[in-house]
Amino acid sequence: MRNKECWYRNVCKLECTNCIRFIEISYLINNSGIPKNQQKPIALHPNGADLPEFRKLKKIKDNIVNFVERGKNLYISSKSSGTAKTSWSIKLTLKYFDSIWNGNGQRVRGLFIHTPTFLQQLKDFDNPLTTEYKELIKSCDLVVWDDIATSHMSNYEYTQLLIYIDHRILNGKSNIYTSNVTTLESLEEIVGSRLASRIFSTSKVIEFKAADGRGKFVSTDLEDNK
Repeated sequence: MRNKECWYRNVCKLECTNCIRFIEISYLINNSGIPKNQQKPIALHPNGADLPEFRKLKKIKDNIVNFVERGKNLYISSKSSGTAKTSWSIKLTLKYFDSIWNGNGQRVRGLFIHTPTFLQQLKDFDNPLTTEYKELIKSCDLVVWDDIATSHMSNYEYTQLLIYIDHRILNGKSNIYTSNVTTLESLEEIVGSRLASRIFSTSKVIEFKAADGRGKFVSTDLEDNK
């Protein structure tokens, strides 16, 4: 009997009863912070303007374990909304989970953090983030910093974000950033020169130029459905 919640129900030939793969993948995804409505891979179809960027991202996805183990970083940007920045960051994270689930032993290996929400939570002293979660941000294999630099930050927000990102970079932990800010100069205006330089100088930079990368279709071998 197929488990309708299983991510592999359309391709796996095994029965779902006590399936270790399903148990481990479920643990990784459910503890990652990836929004519920984005936990299943979606098809991403590049149009002509973004074909080169899709090729770069597909290459990273195909070698995602090496990317994470080497502590590499990725900055995905676009001036427009709906260009698959977040979708690609989640796709890469899910691919990583799919590659390391066997023998994981129910450890949290990746986190999805909506940066503006995280910064607000840091200031909520009535309901503070747990020490365990803060340490996990510093130590887990991969963190997606979604929607970084959406607005100017206070000194407190800047300091806190710098502490987490700097710690991860210095300790060889992999990061994926998504943003509507496409240049170093513009990023400096929002997050400050030190943090902006840290992010840009250590990341592979991808910029989408098309209006929408989730729905448009171009016949290509880069159609990416999983």
